[in-house]
Parts: sequence; C-alpha cells; structure tokens
Amino acid sequence: MSDRQSGTRLNSMLMFVLVSVVCGVVVAGMWMPFAGAASSATKTVAANLKNVPADLTVPQQAEGSKVLLADGSTLAEFYDQNREYVPLDRISPLMQKAQLAVEDHRFYSHGAIDLQGVLRAFAGNVVGGGISGGGSTLTQQYIKQVRIQLAQENNDADAEAAAQEATLSRKILEMRYAVALEKQLTDQLGSLHAAKEQILERYLNIAYYGDGAYGVQAAAQHYFGVNASELDLEQSAMLAGLVQSPSDTDPVNNTEAGIARRNVVLDQMLKYDQEGVWFEGADQLTQEVVDAAKSTGFDQSRVTSDSSGCTASRYPFICQYVENVLLSDQMGDLGSTADERQRTLYRGGLTIQTVINPATQDAAQQAISNLVSPSDPAVSVAVMTDPRTGLIKAMAQSRPVMGDDAEAGQTYYNYAVDQSMGGAEGYQAGSTFKAFVAAAAIDEGFIPDRTVYNAPASKDWAGTTFRGCSGDFSLVDSWKVSNSWKTGQMNLNTAMAYSVNNYFVALERDAGVCASVQMAEKVGMRLSSDDGSTLEDYGDVASFTLGALNVTPLSMAESYATFANRGVHCAPIILSSIKTEDGADVAVPSANCQQVIDQNTADGVNSVLKSVLQNGGTGAAERLAGNYDQAGKTGTAGSTETESAVWFNAYTPDLEGVAMISVDSGDDYWEGRSKTLTGLRLANGSYLSGNSTTESGSIWKSMMTAEIANVTNPSSFAGYSPKNSNQSDLYTGR
Repeated sequence: MSDRQSGTRLNSMLMFVLVSVVCGVVVAGMWMPFAGAASSATKTVAANLKNVPADLTVPQQAEGSKVLLADGSTLAEFYDQNREYVPLDRISPLMQKAQLAVEDHRFYSHGAIDLQGVLRAFAGNVVGGGISGGGSTLTQQYIKQVRIQLAQENNDADAEAAAQEATLSRKILEMRYAVALEKQLTDQLGSLHAAKEQILERYLNIAYYGDGAYGVQAAAQHYFGVNASELDLEQSAMLAGLVQSPSDTDPVNNTEAGIARRNVVLDQMLKYDQEGVWFEGADQLTQEVVDAAKSTGFDQSRVTSDSSGCTASRYPFICQYVENVLLSDQMGDLGSTADERQRTLYRGGLTIQTVINPATQDAAQQAISNLVSPSDPAVSVAVMTDPRTGLIKAMAQSRPVMGDDAEAGQTYYNYAVDQSMGGAEGYQAGSTFKAFVAAAAIDEGFIPDRTVYNAPASKDWAGTTFRGCSGDFSLVDSWKVSNSWKTGQMNLNTAMAYSVNNYFVALERDAGVCASVQMAEKVGMRLSSDDGSTLEDYGDVASFTLGALNVTPLSMAESYATFANRGVHCAPIILSSIKTEDGADVAVPSANCQQVIDQNTADGVNSVLKSVLQNGGTGAAERLAGNYDQAGKTGTAGSTETESAVWFNAYTPDLEGVAMISVDSGDDYWEGRSKTLTGLRLANGSYLSGNSTTESGSIWKSMMTAEIANVTNPSSFAGYSPKNSNQSDLYTGR
C-alpha cells in the first residue's frame, strides 16, 4: 500500500472517529463538554459547536406568485424557483415512499441522526476518503436545503457555497440543527411521527427536481402534467431519483439517464418492501408491478414549459401592467424598495386577482386583429373599465405578442398606457375632447338645448379673443377650421351629435379654454408623455377642443368614466385583491373614487353625449343592441383630409370602453408619406377609410357586447336639470 493510500485511509478513519464522537455529543445534548482527553481536533469541533445556535431559522419556502383572471385561470406566474407548496396529504403516498426509499428508508424509525447510516457511510467512504457522501438523514438533507435557501434570500454566495461544501463542519452543523428541529416540531405537534411527517412534507416541497422544477407539485406538473396527488409508481420513482443529481438525470434533457435512475429507485422500493413493512400508506410492491413500471418509457409530449414573467403570458401586456403596478411605490406593503417588492413577488407565494374577463378580452382582441395586423404601420387599442370601481376589465392591442421581432409586429410597448407604465408616445384624440368643453360650459350654466351658435362650413378664427389660464388672449395668426359636413345654426345637442368643429370653437371661446382644460384634468385626463408637461400647459391653446394632444386610451377611458359615474372620478386600477400564501390580505392601490365635478354637470354631459349614439349621431351605427342607456363621442385626429387617428369612446352607466386606431408615427413606412389612415392598405388586403364609427366603433361594439351580457341589472343615466333654469332666450354667443 502506498504512503498516499495509507494517508487517505487514516484521514477517513479520523473523520469517522470525529463524527462518531460528535454524534454522541449532539445526541446527548450538543453543548456538553466532551468527557476525557479527546484529541485536539475533537476539542476544537466541540468548542465550535458551542457557538452554533441550537435552532435554525426556517424561512417560508420560496414560492412563486400567480396572477389570476376573473374566471380563476392563470394570467401569469412570477418566480425565481418554479414551486407550489402542497401539504403531505396532497402528495401521492407512492411519491413519499419512493423518496424515502432512495434517500432515507429508515426515516420513521431513527432519530434526527442515523448512527447506522453514519457507519454505513464510513464503510463506503473509507477507501475513497472523506465523508461527503451518504450518512445524512432526510432531516439533515432538509436542513441543507434550508441553509441554501436562506443564503439565496440574503444574496450571500459564500454562505450558499458553505451550505454545500464537502466538509466535516458542514455535516456536524446539519446534525445539530436536525436534532433541534425534530425536537422543536415534536414539542409543537405532540408526537415524533407528526414531526417526521412535517419534515417529509417540507423536504418534498423544497427539493429541486431538475429542469427548473422546485418541489414535487411543480415537478409533477412539469414532467407529467398531473398533480402531486396523482403521481403513479413509475412517475414517483422518476421524480424521487432526480434529487441526487437533477442536472444529470432529468428525463427531458437526459432521458436514458433519467429512466436508469428511476429503475434504481424502483428496485430500492421493492427491496425494502420485501424486507418488511417500512412505510404506511402505500401497498406492498411485487416484482411483477415493478417490472411493468420499468418497461414504461418517458412521454416527452406531456412535458409542460412553465415560464416566469409576462413574455409567455396569455395577455402579456396586461401582465406587464400588473407587474409594473406591483413593483411601483404604490405597493409599499410588498417592500420598501423595488428590489424588495420584486423579491416578494417572485418568492412570496402571492395570489393576485384581476377582473379581466377572458371572453371579453378575447372579443376585443379578435375585433382588433380582424382589422389591424401586428405588422401594419398602424396601431389599434381597446380598453374597458368599470366606471364605479376603476377596475380595468379589458386591454387589447393590435400587437399582442411581446418580443423584439419588429418585422413580425412584436413589441414591448403597451400602447394603452402612458410612458411611465410602459407605453409609447400616445395619440391625438381628436373630437373626443369636445366633451370636456361641453362639460365646462354646462358647469358654468350653459343650457345645452338653448346654447345656439352659427357654425359655418369653414371659418378663420384669427383676431378672436379666448379666455385662457393666463388671461384673455387673441389669435394673431390665421387659424382656419372646417366642419366635416353639418353647418348652420344649432344647439349643443345637435353640435355634439354631428361633431361640429366651428360650434365647439365658439363654445370654447365663451366657456373658456382654461375652464375646458381644467375640466379635462379634473375628470382624469393626462398627457401620455413623462417629460413633466401637464394639461395646464395648454390652458392658452385655442385648438384644445379639437384634441391635438397626445393622450392614452386608458386616460380617455378614465376621464369619460367620470361622466358615466355622475362626476365621481375613479383612478384606473388593475388589481382587485392580493392574498399571501396563508390567506392574509395585502392592500392594493385604491381607485380613490372622489366627487370631482358637480353631479348635475355630469348628468348634463351624459344627456348631451347620448345624442351621439342616437339616430343621426356620428356613433349611432355602432349603438349596442338592447335597451341600454349609452353615451359617448367619436373622434378623428388630423384634418378632414388626413385622418391620423380615429376614436370611439362611449359608455353605459356600468361600463366604459375606448377603441382607437392610429398611424404608428415611429414606423419607417411613413417616411416621405402623409400620415393618414384614409386609403391605408392593411396586411389583410383591406383598406382603411378613416371612419371612426365603422372602424374603431366596430371594435368598441364587439368588446362592449361581450361584457355587457354579464351586467345583470343595467343602470340608467340620471335626469339632468339645468343650473340656470331662468335662461329662457337662446344663447347665441358674443
């Protein structure tokens, strides 16, 4: 025998002696001084043990969070480790049996430390040197996994490495903690058997089963498409065998190795069954049953790919909006910083509920996709909210796939929201802004059916004086405004129904640009840019009534919903509830519903906007079927010849919806071309007409029709009583 071999064997024997002595100390009390004159190495180990806490803080096992749709289906999952914790009674007894057979078949009959296992490990390692392999009980293996998880949560790479290093000190530490844990759980649960069951449950939920699956439930779903409670014999043996070397034996990437390892586990299960009853809860195995299991191959077609985050979500941009909210300062209960909130989201096992109805969302998406394709140089968006809660009920766009393949129409922009929440530059909303001018006028006492102006087909407003936020101002330069088709003398109801531009310039002149801008701001309108500009910056811009500002579809939905809700503004929110793993509620952002304009003013706006969807109105062709009160406004941005965007923004007292189609200004297609939707040839071979009713309106109608069927008791608009009931003469302006 060489000197090297002799040294290796001597080292192994010394380690065995140390472990044997330490086992005795640990079992006897763990911090008692060693009796007699032990070696200096043994004394050092004993001294170090005194400095180790008897208890190990066991963290809640990291578990991903789920975002749910209204029907309970999953919108997305967020996780660092794909894990779903399940109690032992939801784990197949065969799976429990298989794991114990290959890891610790005497688990229920020995203590936290198995002296027989230590002896067996010594016999197996004495030639090779070290004690890194074997000898650890399932409890010790669980302790190891806990220490790894603690290190990961603290981002401590050194501690994570120390929890896995092949050293005597690591083994001793695990022994000490194992004894303490079993004693603690026995005292808590009233029996050692109950403590053992709890440890087995925790182990099965913390172990890594390869190919991104943590815990037995995630592994069962990933490899076989079943729940942990449904695992059969060969599936159980396959999973149990993965724990020892998951990267080498997972059957997705190493099928032959996975099957070979499974068969080893099956043999172990049979062996221990033949030796006697060692596990309660599963029938005794026979050679015939085991042989049948061994003959089963691995079905790759049953493997499911679970992806964390939004890219693979059914509705990735709704998911993205949810994630942005969860990581924002609004969610301080999830952590004081964005990093802390992300850690809670990815490891905290939250259940996050939205009210997105898949049927409604799909209807909106289908209506958009039938018209505008992802690769078209135009963008279409549809949004729906609940006016009384602010909850977002649908959010669809013509580029529904998240990704960086721009030629295929993929994007990372959510075109419905502002830039701070992942949106693009926003879109001009055209004549939908006329509702804010009407609201300002009604609030000041203008009576809709008695407020009459002459609206010529075309008019140059140069020299006209307007009321701005900085005082009165007069237009110096020429500003020619044309009507689309309706002209002559008319009141507010008629002008709104036909969207008469020159009427609303006159009304804005008298009601005030500043008052109109402030009204828009009160009801929830905001600019899409995050450059710090606000609506107040446009308080001296006469063209405000024609909607030449970039805004978002969600902001338009929010502002019109305030009218639907009789002047009560609710901020749009995406989260209806959040619960922790143990069922406790986590506060979600509030819609902060508040009365921001006079109730009667809102009633007056609703009365005027109803005319748009009645016979003769610009939106009448897309009026919802059924006896529903409904109001809204069509909108076209640009000139009468170059329509850059078309909008349909309309609502019932219960639902508010917006649909929009706009040129995508960032698309190279428009270089050297006039940015107009009219005549634009789409990928499906059709051409856009630039008609807000037949195009954006058809999308709105499809979305609203799908959702309004769920409104069991539709509400009605309240009646409107003019503030100034003494106005008997027609108001014809200045």
